[in-house]
Amino acid sequence: MTQTGQIYNRDKFLDHLKNRLSAEPYEPYQPFSDLPERQLDELSIDELVEVAKKQSQKVKAEVVETTHSQLNQTIEQVIQTCEAGQIIIPNDKQFDEYGVELSPSHAVYEWKIGPEFRDENITAAEKSNIAIAFAQYFLAESASVVVETTPGQGRTLHFLPTHYIAIVPKSRIVKRSTQAAAAFDARGNSIGSAIHFISGPSNSGDIEMQLVTGLHGPLRVFYIIVDDL
Repeated sequence: MTQTGQIYNRDKFLDHLKNRLSAEPYEPYQPFSDLPERQLDELSIDELVEVAKKQSQKVKAEVVETTHSQLNQTIEQVIQTCEAGQIIIPNDKQFDEYGVELSPSHAVYEWKIGPEFRDENITAAEKSNIAIAFAQYFLAESASVVVETTPGQGRTLHFLPTHYIAIVPKSRIVKRSTQAAAAFDARGNSIGSAIHFISGPSNSGDIEMQLVTGLHGPLRVFYIIVDDL
């Protein structure tokens, strides 16, 4: 079940701010140019994959390409490169749609829907060695996966496990954040409570300008690109 939100009293709120600040009437933002739309516009989907692979090296993410028929085998191969431990997956119908089946030998926790399971889900994410989830979109320019927080997958699923495996259908690769934002905007209110952009393993360079990987999230991130075209 997908939860949706709605903005209430937007115009009333903006008018209130305008009156309090004695500002000009509210006007929607108008971009100065269409460069964000044209950037990488001349590239084919296969060329965008190559752009993403090069950028993935910069963000220290590992890219694996596969076909729909070989998806389960590829996932298992990636799992084997990680240490043993619990795997957490979302409550997501895409696993059935793409025929994803994990070996019975793995300890798998599926995200439970409902506020009464909040603490249990968070604890499971903390204890999981691997998280596997589908990307809503994949940004070629920055090698970023885009995921939503929904009742079937909270944000902790993506950020607490030690290893993160993102399944990326090739058809969802877009040029950059502009296209992903436009796609979400076209959906109106039927989106999750939060949208996350994940670019490789967690890292931070704010301490003496020294880059530290895995400081507050996954130590390794894998992008499995599935040719579904």
